[in-house]
Amino acid sequence: MTRFKWLQLTPVLAALTSLSTTAVAADPPKQPAAGTPTSTTQTTQATAPAPSPDATSAAPTTVTTQAPAPQAAPPAADELPPGSFKIPGTKTTLTLSGYAQLDVMYDFKGRDPNIEGNDYAIHAGQIPLDYTYESREKGNQLYMTARTSRIGFSTKTESDIADIGVKIEGDFNSGNLLSGQTFTNSVLFRLRHGYGTLSGKYGTLLIGQSWSTFLDLPSYAETVDFNGPGDIALIRQPQIRYTIPLPSRFTLALAVENAPGTDQNGITSTTPTRREETIPDLVAVLGVSGDWGSASVGGVTINYKDAAAPPPAGGGTPADGYSKQAWGGRAAAAIKLPWGDTFRGLFVGGRGIGRYIFNAGQQGQGVTDTGSDAAGGFVLWDAIAYHVDYTHVWSPILRSNVVWSQTYFKNNGTVIYTGTDANVDNLNSRIDQLFINTFFTLTKQVEFGLEYSFNQRHTFSAVDDQSHGTQHRIASYAHFNFF
Repeated sequence: MTRFKWLQLTPVLAALTSLSTTAVAADPPKQPAAGTPTSTTQTTQATAPAPSPDATSAAPTTVTTQAPAPQAAPPAADELPPGSFKIPGTKTTLTLSGYAQLDVMYDFKGRDPNIEGNDYAIHAGQIPLDYTYESREKGNQLYMTARTSRIGFSTKTESDIADIGVKIEGDFNSGNLLSGQTFTNSVLFRLRHGYGTLSGKYGTLLIGQSWSTFLDLPSYAETVDFNGPGDIALIRQPQIRYTIPLPSRFTLALAVENAPGTDQNGITSTTPTRREETIPDLVAVLGVSGDWGSASVGGVTINYKDAAAPPPAGGGTPADGYSKQAWGGRAAAAIKLPWGDTFRGLFVGGRGIGRYIFNAGQQGQGVTDTGSDAAGGFVLWDAIAYHVDYTHVWSPILRSNVVWSQTYFKNNGTVIYTGTDANVDNLNSRIDQLFINTFFTLTKQVEFGLEYSFNQRHTFSAVDDQSHGTQHRIASYAHFNFF
């Protein structure tokens, strides 16, 4: 998963889909010294001295969301920023990027029982319920890791056809139970981004793996935690995306994105049925950006198909297959306030939206089997979620955030699972999340962060003392950029 902060003391040339010929942005603000990250709707003033790893050309608009520290004059137009150089004998510019980071967190309560095998960052939808052994006996736990350290490179090549961009990026945030804390703290390298772009005056074509187009990076809350609030579409997946520049600083992004088929689609069953996604997910996002910030609206549609309906009562031949169309929509904004602070907000909802709301996808509350044909074999979960984030800049090197987020689920009926959890009692009805943090930027390459977070999930259980799970966590990091 994921985790999406760029340095903010010198300009970063990046935009997912700006009005010029740019490629897509790589990350939400899960990198240190993050300002408003790049997205399908805006470009960002950030602290890194080199272009964003996802950028293939300069963006026309910059929006500063943090007070910039004193810095040297920007490089001349023909001067490459640090970390970039021309490859001899070619028209290609290569840009290197990366950082080393140590994350330290202390869980007073609600620690993930499998922090080595799972992502160590917050998964609010899976917090142990308060009455369980994991919650009662596994409190007051310390965890330190360097697994989010990252490395990547990107290229930009000018041609008669279009500017050609390539990006490859990975980190070490993959679980490894074989060599965890007991031995060498080894973790596995994983691919985050791998794509190519063709950019010209008619827009940008992206082909490969990157953040879902449904994700709005500028509105992503700035947190020390690598995941942050779970109302966002925290997924990277293979896709084909075309971004069209429109008048008045508007852009339109259209994408077909990978559907997981029968894998990890949140459907389990005790009946001999097969649920699958046979066509790509379709995403559209309309955005606008300017010196004031950015705003966008977007939609996604997902098709779930039942290749064979459940057999009739008493046996017999299953009915023909059928399908249901899931959907989701969102509205987001990142606003730079006149006194230098920043407001970010996102509202999202849908039916069967699943992994496009992180808190829903992690618990499988997108589409689930009913165990019968009474409701069409499976039901689509209704969910809505939001977050608000206020950033206050104390000084050019110190800033703080307060983030509040909630996710709500409608009880769509009895859910049958293989083995345990034979009804909705253990599934989530509401998730509340609060983050309070402060970031200290020592230099353009070094930043420290400290954060308290409260996370609580409420289930549909009627037993009061078994209906919620609570997490209290203190988290910090030390981050060192290459350049």
